[in-house]
Amino acid sequence: MKSNKPRRSITFAVISLFISHFAFSQPTDTLTTEQLLQRKGTAYSALLRPSRYLALDVNHTFGGFRRYRFFVGDEIHFKARGEKFREELYDVTDSTFSILMANEVMGRDEPVTFRLNEVQKVMIHRRIPFVTMAGTIFPLAGGVYLLADVINNRQLNTNVLPVTGAFIASGMLFHWLSNPHPRINKNHRLKVLRTY
Repeated sequence: MKSNKPRRSITFAVISLFISHFAFSQPTDTLTTEQLLQRKGTAYSALLRPSRYLALDVNHTFGGFRRYRFFVGDEIHFKARGEKFREELYDVTDSTFSILMANEVMGRDEPVTFRLNEVQKVMIHRRIPFVTMAGTIFPLAGGVYLLADVINNRQLNTNVLPVTGAFIASGMLFHWLSNPHPRINKNHRLKVLRTY
């Protein structure tokens, strides 16, 4: 009869290794609630103390009402004073907001303040599963399909154009759905709200 002693010792060694790994894997310092909320992002860190933030209320023709929130520290992309800006939100007051912009003469970042009624358009960049990726991939697929057909047949085949056009048009639609640019008007309002 064979002895089970080697098997028992291997099993014991594996179990003790497993237990010792999890016994030392926990950090000795635990994070406070404030630290956990700050790690999650600006929207969560705004819950720590009362603060103001920008809210863009959009009433889409298709899809209904939606509110987009921009907290201090978030990147905001908008058009105002005839120029486009894509900077970090620095401060929000009752009727204005500020962004940090580089001053090349002084060699430092300085806040630039905008009134809410100066903003003409806000560009929103959101990630929708599959839709955002399709907005990039579909036009490329249409172009590759057209190019492959031209290379294989050594001429432009008109039967390929509807398929290529459908790929490119659907890609543009998906890109527009992922990156809407609502113009500020009576249906799309930019306002300041507070957290409590």
